[in-house]
Amino acid sequence: MIFDPFGDYETAGYLQNALNLKDPDEVKASEHLSFELSLEDALLYLSTLKHVKYSSILKVHEILFGDFYHWAGKGRNELVPHLSIFKGAREDEHFTVFEYPHLIQLAVEYALKLASDRDKFRQKPGEVMGQLAFVHPFLNGNGRTILLTFMELSFRAGFSVDWSKTKKDDYLRTLSREIREPGKGHLDRYLQPFIIEIHSRDEWPLTIGSIKGLDGLDKGQINYSDIDDPLVRKHYKSYQSQPLDNKS
Repeated sequence: MIFDPFGDYETAGYLQNALNLKDPDEVKASEHLSFELSLEDALLYLSTLKHVKYSSILKVHEILFGDFYHWAGKGRNELVPHLSIFKGAREDEHFTVFEYPHLIQLAVEYALKLASDRDKFRQKPGEVMGQLAFVHPFLNGNGRTILLTFMELSFRAGFSVDWSKTKKDDYLRTLSREIREPGKGHLDRYLQPFIIEIHSRDEWPLTIGSIKGLDGLDKGQINYSDIDDPLVRKHYKSYQSQPLDNKS
């Protein structure tokens, strides 16, 4: 099943990209080229902010992918508020469902609030990353946008994650488990061995470029359905039953 939330894949290509591309490999290459060419601009923008806000994350996405997607910088709630987005088949007991569109901003702000507590953030980096990943604010480019945002947030909290030492498949598998079972510490335990002292922002472009499989962080079997789909609602409620303010 092609991920086609706009319903015009045949005429406009994958997600209405600027080149009307349909071939997955061509889309992946062109999309990642946009990311690489805009990476330093996005990092510079983040470094100038007094506070990282929801609007900041939208801007980072626009900087990174604006040359390839005309809708870059716009969240799912603005583009497709009637759709639920999830990874895997909805009939699968372990598929991963992402935040409802109308709750995206609230959920991002909750993650940013967690990151503002420097000591707790360092102890539980996976909780913040898991929350941001669960939000899945964009139709595409979420992984890379969130990675840059997380790096800036952790830098401000006085630590870094040595992403070059992580393994993509292990990380993504643990991240999916964190999203399905928040608050259980799955991603905290995975990331803790890779926590290092902060280093200069000047090194970040090279560091990010060395992360294996970076252009695949957003990929997978992404699907969508009506926001009132009973199966999706059932899975959503199974692991998001507590209000955000009650989580720790």
